[in-house]
Amino acid sequence: MKRRLFATFCFLACLHAIYAQSSPSSSLHLHRTRSGHYAFSTLLNGKVLTSVMIESGIHAALVDSAFLFSHLDELDIEVRHNDMNKEMNLGGTVYRISHLAKGMLHFGNATYDGRILVLANYRDETEMTIPIHRLRHTFDWDSRIVMLDLEGGHMRMLTRKELREWQGTRHKINRRSYERMPAVKTHIAFNIDGETTVIEGNFNIDLGNPMLLYLREQSPTVGQILGENEHLKLTVGRNRHGHIVAKTFTPKRCAILGERFEQPIICITDKLRRFTTDGLIGLPFFMGRTVAFDFENNFLHIRE
Repeated sequence: MKRRLFATFCFLACLHAIYAQSSPSSSLHLHRTRSGHYAFSTLLNGKVLTSVMIESGIHAALVDSAFLFSHLDELDIEVRHNDMNKEMNLGGTVYRISHLAKGMLHFGNATYDGRILVLANYRDETEMTIPIHRLRHTFDWDSRIVMLDLEGGHMRMLTRKELREWQGTRHKINRRSYERMPAVKTHIAFNIDGETTVIEGNFNIDLGNPMLLYLREQSPTVGQILGENEHLKLTVGRNRHGHIVAKTFTPKRCAILGERFEQPIICITDKLRRFTTDGLIGLPFFMGRTVAFDFENNFLHIRE
Protein backbone atom coordinates (compact mmCIF):
# COMPACT_ATOMS: atom_id res chain seq x y z
CA MET A 1 0.00 0.00 0.00
CA LYS A 2 2.82 2.41 0.92
CA ARG A 3 4.57 1.64 -2.36
CA ARG A 4 1.39 2.41 -4.33
CA LEU A 5 0.88 5.70 -2.48
CA PHE A 6 4.51 6.67 -3.12
CA ALA A 7 4.15 5.91 -6.85
CA THR A 8 0.96 7.99 -6.99
CA PHE A 9 2.70 10.87 -5.22
CA CYS A 10 5.62 10.77 -7.68
CA PHE A 11 3.23 10.76 -10.66
CA LEU A 12 1.27 13.74 -9.30
CA ALA A 13 4.50 15.60 -8.57
CA CYS A 14 5.61 15.01 -12.16
CA LEU A 15 2.29 16.31 -13.49
CA HIS A 16 2.52 19.37 -11.23
CA ALA A 17 5.99 20.15 -12.60
CA ILE A 18 4.73 19.83 -16.17
CA TYR A 19 1.65 22.02 -15.48
CA ALA A 20 3.97 24.64 -13.99
CA GLN A 21 5.60 24.97 -17.40
CA SER A 22 2.62 26.98 -18.67
CA SER A 23 3.53 30.28 -16.97
CA PRO A 24 4.92 33.22 -19.05
CA SER A 25 8.48 32.78 -17.72
CA SER A 26 8.50 29.00 -17.28
CA SER A 27 11.35 26.77 -18.41
CA LEU A 28 11.22 23.36 -20.02
CA HIS A 29 13.56 20.85 -18.42
CA LEU A 30 15.90 19.32 -21.01
CA HIS A 31 17.47 15.88 -20.81
CA ARG A 32 19.94 14.20 -23.14
CA THR A 33 18.72 11.17 -25.08
CA ARG A 34 20.68 8.05 -25.92
CA SER A 35 21.27 9.42 -29.43
CA GLY A 36 22.84 12.59 -28.01
CA HIS A 37 19.93 14.91 -28.81
CA TYR A 38 18.10 17.04 -26.24
CA ALA A 39 14.45 16.55 -25.37
CA PHE A 40 11.83 17.47 -22.78
CA SER A 41 8.58 16.03 -21.43
CA THR A 42 5.49 18.21 -21.44
CA LEU A 43 1.70 18.27 -21.49
CA LEU A 44 1.17 19.07 -25.15
CA ASN A 45 -1.70 21.56 -25.50
CA GLY A 46 -2.23 21.05 -21.77
CA LYS A 47 -3.73 17.62 -22.40
CA VAL A 48 -1.34 14.97 -23.72
CA LEU A 49 1.83 13.85 -21.92
CA THR A 50 4.48 13.93 -24.65
CA SER A 51 8.24 13.67 -25.14
CA VAL A 52 9.62 16.26 -27.58
CA MET A 53 13.07 16.52 -29.18
CA ILE A 54 14.49 19.93 -30.15
CA GLU A 55 16.12 20.48 -33.54
CA SER A 56 17.29 23.25 -35.85
CA GLY A 57 17.91 21.20 -39.00
CA ILE A 58 14.32 20.45 -40.04
CA HIS A 59 11.71 22.69 -41.66
CA ALA A 60 8.58 21.30 -40.00
CA ALA A 61 7.50 19.50 -36.85
CA LEU A 62 7.74 15.70 -36.98
CA VAL A 63 5.36 13.40 -35.14
CA ASP A 64 4.89 9.65 -34.87
CA SER A 65 1.74 8.49 -36.69
CA ALA A 66 0.57 6.05 -34.00
CA PHE A 67 0.95 8.70 -31.29
CA LEU A 68 -0.87 11.39 -33.29
CA PHE A 69 -3.86 9.29 -34.25
CA SER A 70 -4.33 8.03 -30.70
CA HIS A 71 -4.60 11.67 -29.52
CA LEU A 72 -6.11 13.37 -32.56
CA ASP A 73 -9.28 14.67 -30.87
CA GLU A 74 -7.41 16.01 -27.84
CA LEU A 75 -4.82 17.89 -29.93
CA ASP A 76 -7.32 19.28 -32.48
CA ILE A 77 -4.97 18.86 -35.45
CA GLU A 78 -6.10 18.78 -39.06
CA VAL A 79 -4.67 15.78 -40.94
CA ARG A 80 -4.77 14.67 -44.56
CA HIS A 81 -3.26 11.67 -46.32
CA ASN A 82 0.04 12.19 -48.12
CA ASP A 83 -0.68 11.14 -51.70
CA MET A 84 2.85 11.94 -52.90
CA ASN A 85 4.35 8.97 -51.03
CA LYS A 86 7.38 10.98 -49.91
CA GLU A 87 10.06 9.86 -47.47
CA MET A 88 12.38 11.61 -45.03
CA ASN A 89 15.97 10.68 -44.24
CA LEU A 90 16.93 11.41 -40.63
CA GLY A 91 20.47 10.49 -39.71
CA GLY A 92 20.54 7.64 -42.21
CA THR A 93 17.13 6.21 -41.25
CA VAL A 94 14.39 6.64 -43.86
CA TYR A 95 10.80 7.23 -42.68
CA ARG A 96 7.66 7.27 -44.81
CA ILE A 97 5.64 10.50 -44.55
CA SER A 98 2.21 8.92 -44.18
CA HIS A 99 0.19 12.11 -43.60
CA LEU A 100 0.48 15.89 -43.64
CA ALA A 101 -0.99 17.93 -40.81
CA LYS A 102 -1.27 21.44 -39.45
CA GLY A 103 -2.30 22.96 -36.16
CA MET A 104 -1.09 24.78 -33.07
CA LEU A 105 1.03 22.98 -30.49
CA HIS A 106 1.57 24.56 -27.06
CA PHE A 107 4.17 23.58 -24.45
CA GLY A 108 5.73 25.63 -21.68
CA ASN A 109 5.56 29.24 -22.87
CA ALA A 110 6.20 28.21 -26.49
CA THR A 111 3.83 27.72 -29.41
CA TYR A 112 4.44 25.98 -32.72
CA ASP A 113 2.05 26.93 -35.51
CA GLY A 114 2.86 25.39 -38.87
CA ARG A 115 3.36 22.28 -40.93
CA ILE A 116 3.50 18.87 -39.25
CA LEU A 117 4.91 15.83 -41.04
CA VAL A 118 3.43 12.56 -39.79
CA LEU A 119 6.02 9.76 -39.98
CA ALA A 120 5.25 6.04 -39.92
CA ASN A 121 7.06 4.14 -37.13
CA TYR A 122 8.86 7.29 -36.00
CA ARG A 123 8.48 6.80 -32.24
CA ASP A 124 11.80 5.95 -30.63
CA GLU A 125 13.04 8.06 -27.75
CA THR A 126 10.45 10.80 -28.38
CA GLU A 127 7.05 11.05 -30.04
CA MET A 128 7.76 14.40 -31.65
CA THR A 129 10.54 16.70 -32.90
CA ILE A 130 10.18 20.49 -33.04
CA PRO A 131 12.32 22.99 -35.04
CA ILE A 132 13.13 25.74 -32.51
CA HIS A 133 13.36 28.40 -35.23
CA ARG A 134 9.62 27.97 -35.84
CA LEU A 135 8.57 28.71 -32.24
CA ARG A 136 6.79 31.79 -30.88
CA HIS A 137 6.28 33.06 -27.33
CA THR A 138 2.76 32.00 -26.30
CA PHE A 139 2.16 35.21 -24.31
CA ASP A 140 4.07 37.58 -26.62
CA TRP A 141 3.31 36.54 -30.19
CA ASP A 142 5.83 38.96 -31.72
CA SER A 143 8.68 37.35 -29.77
CA ARG A 144 10.55 34.46 -31.37
CA ILE A 145 13.47 34.27 -28.93
CA VAL A 146 14.59 30.85 -27.72
CA MET A 147 16.95 30.60 -24.73
CA LEU A 148 18.99 27.40 -24.36
CA ASP A 149 21.13 26.32 -21.43
CA LEU A 150 22.03 22.78 -22.43
CA GLU A 151 24.43 22.13 -19.59
CA GLY A 152 21.92 23.42 -17.04
CA GLY A 153 19.12 21.58 -18.85
CA HIS A 154 16.77 24.49 -19.54
CA MET A 155 14.92 25.94 -22.51
CA ARG A 156 12.40 28.77 -22.55
CA MET A 157 11.04 31.55 -24.70
CA LEU A 158 12.19 35.07 -23.82
CA THR A 159 10.38 38.34 -24.24
CA ARG A 160 12.11 41.23 -25.99
CA LYS A 161 12.51 42.93 -22.59
CA GLU A 162 14.21 39.88 -21.11
CA LEU A 163 16.64 39.71 -24.03
CA ARG A 164 17.63 43.38 -23.54
CA GLU A 165 18.87 42.47 -20.06
CA TRP A 166 21.43 40.05 -21.50
CA GLN A 167 25.15 40.81 -21.54
CA GLY A 168 27.04 38.84 -24.16
CA THR A 169 28.32 38.65 -27.71
CA ARG A 170 26.02 38.88 -30.74
CA HIS A 171 26.35 37.16 -34.12
CA LYS A 172 24.20 37.48 -37.23
CA ILE A 173 22.04 34.50 -38.27
CA ASN A 174 21.13 33.91 -41.92
CA ARG A 175 18.85 31.45 -43.73
CA ARG A 176 20.96 30.98 -46.87
CA SER A 177 20.98 27.23 -46.38
CA TYR A 178 19.16 23.97 -47.04
CA GLU A 179 15.51 24.17 -45.88
CA ARG A 180 16.26 27.66 -44.48
CA MET A 181 18.00 26.09 -41.52
CA PRO A 182 19.70 28.75 -39.30
CA ALA A 183 23.32 29.43 -40.26
CA VAL A 184 26.14 31.83 -39.39
CA LYS A 185 28.71 33.27 -41.76
CA THR A 186 32.07 33.32 -39.99
CA HIS A 187 35.68 32.20 -40.08
CA ILE A 188 36.85 29.12 -38.19
CA ALA A 189 40.52 28.86 -37.19
CA PHE A 190 42.48 25.67 -36.52
CA ASN A 191 45.92 25.46 -34.92
CA ILE A 192 47.91 22.37 -35.91
CA ASP A 193 51.63 21.91 -35.19
CA GLY A 194 52.04 25.65 -34.69
CA GLU A 195 50.38 26.53 -38.01
CA THR A 196 47.02 28.28 -38.25
CA THR A 197 44.48 27.44 -40.93
CA VAL A 198 41.36 29.55 -41.42
CA ILE A 199 38.15 28.57 -43.20
CA GLU A 200 35.77 31.41 -44.05
CA GLY A 201 32.28 30.30 -44.94
CA ASN A 202 28.65 29.76 -44.00
CA PHE A 203 27.88 27.11 -41.36
CA ASN A 204 24.57 25.61 -40.27
CA ILE A 205 23.63 25.59 -36.60
CA ASP A 206 22.67 21.97 -36.05
CA LEU A 207 21.28 20.92 -32.67
CA GLY A 208 21.06 17.37 -33.98
CA ASN A 209 24.83 17.14 -34.55
CA PRO A 210 26.74 15.51 -31.64
CA MET A 211 30.13 16.71 -32.98
CA LEU A 212 31.55 20.22 -32.65
CA LEU A 213 32.02 20.65 -36.39
CA TYR A 214 31.27 18.79 -39.60
CA LEU A 215 32.95 20.10 -42.73
CA ARG A 216 31.12 19.39 -45.96
CA GLU A 217 33.52 17.73 -48.41
CA GLN A 218 31.56 18.91 -51.47
CA SER A 219 32.08 22.55 -50.48
CA PRO A 220 34.60 24.27 -52.80
CA THR A 221 35.88 26.25 -49.81
CA VAL A 222 36.54 23.11 -47.76
CA GLY A 223 38.09 21.33 -50.76
CA GLN A 224 40.48 24.22 -51.35
CA ILE A 225 41.56 24.34 -47.70
CA LEU A 226 42.20 20.59 -47.61
CA GLY A 227 44.19 20.75 -50.84
CA GLU A 228 46.37 23.66 -49.73
CA ASN A 229 47.15 22.42 -46.21
CA GLU A 230 49.00 19.13 -46.18
CA HIS A 231 49.63 19.47 -42.43
CA LEU A 232 45.93 18.66 -41.89
CA LYS A 233 46.62 14.97 -41.37
CA LEU A 234 43.36 13.10 -41.81
CA THR A 235 42.44 9.92 -39.96
CA VAL A 236 40.36 7.70 -42.21
CA GLY A 237 37.83 5.17 -40.93
CA ARG A 238 36.62 2.33 -43.15
CA ASN A 239 33.85 -0.25 -42.86
CA ARG A 240 34.36 -3.98 -43.31
CA HIS A 241 33.98 -3.57 -47.09
CA GLY A 242 36.85 -1.10 -47.20
CA HIS A 243 34.67 1.92 -47.93
CA ILE A 244 35.55 5.20 -46.22
CA VAL A 245 32.89 6.08 -43.64
CA ALA A 246 34.65 8.91 -41.79
CA LYS A 247 37.49 11.39 -42.11
CA THR A 248 38.64 13.34 -39.07
CA PHE A 249 41.47 15.54 -37.83
CA THR A 250 42.24 16.89 -34.35
CA PRO A 251 43.73 20.39 -34.12
CA LYS A 252 45.44 21.58 -30.96
CA ARG A 253 42.91 24.40 -30.77
CA CYS A 254 39.87 25.54 -32.72
CA ALA A 255 38.08 28.90 -32.58
CA ILE A 256 34.46 29.33 -33.69
CA LEU A 257 32.60 32.64 -33.30
CA GLY A 258 35.26 33.74 -30.84
CA GLU A 259 34.82 30.65 -28.64
CA ARG A 260 37.88 28.40 -28.15
CA PHE A 261 37.95 24.61 -28.00
CA GLU A 262 40.90 22.41 -27.05
CA GLN A 263 41.72 19.35 -29.19
CA PRO A 264 38.27 18.88 -30.72
CA ILE A 265 37.63 16.12 -33.26
CA ILE A 266 36.64 17.72 -36.58
CA CYS A 267 34.73 15.53 -39.04
CA ILE A 268 34.71 15.74 -42.82
CA THR A 269 31.76 14.18 -44.61
CA ASP A 270 30.41 13.78 -48.14
CA LYS A 271 26.96 12.65 -46.90
CA LEU A 272 25.37 16.12 -46.77
CA ARG A 273 24.63 16.23 -50.49
CA ARG A 274 21.59 18.53 -50.31
CA PHE A 275 23.23 21.06 -48.03
CA THR A 276 24.58 24.27 -49.53
CA THR A 277 26.73 25.51 -46.63
CA ASP A 278 30.35 24.70 -45.83
CA GLY A 279 29.58 22.67 -42.73
CA LEU A 280 27.59 22.20 -39.54
CA ILE A 281 28.27 23.59 -36.05
CA GLY A 282 27.00 21.06 -33.52
CA LEU A 283 25.97 20.63 -29.89
CA PRO A 284 29.43 20.85 -28.22
CA PHE A 285 29.63 24.50 -29.27
CA PHE A 286 26.69 25.31 -26.97
CA MET A 287 27.91 23.41 -23.91
CA GLY A 288 29.18 25.57 -21.05
CA ARG A 289 27.44 28.70 -22.32
CA THR A 290 23.90 30.04 -22.43
CA VAL A 291 22.58 31.19 -25.80
CA ALA A 292 19.53 33.05 -27.05
CA PHE A 293 18.35 32.73 -30.64
CA ASP A 294 16.46 35.82 -31.77
CA PHE A 295 14.78 34.42 -34.86
CA GLU A 296 12.73 37.59 -35.38
CA ASN A 297 15.81 39.79 -35.92
CA ASN A 298 18.16 36.90 -36.80
CA PHE A 299 20.80 37.21 -34.09
CA LEU A 300 22.56 34.63 -31.92
CA HIS A 301 23.42 35.93 -28.43
CA ILE A 302 26.08 34.05 -26.42
CA ARG A 303 26.66 34.41 -22.70
CA GLU A 304 29.31 32.40 -20.83
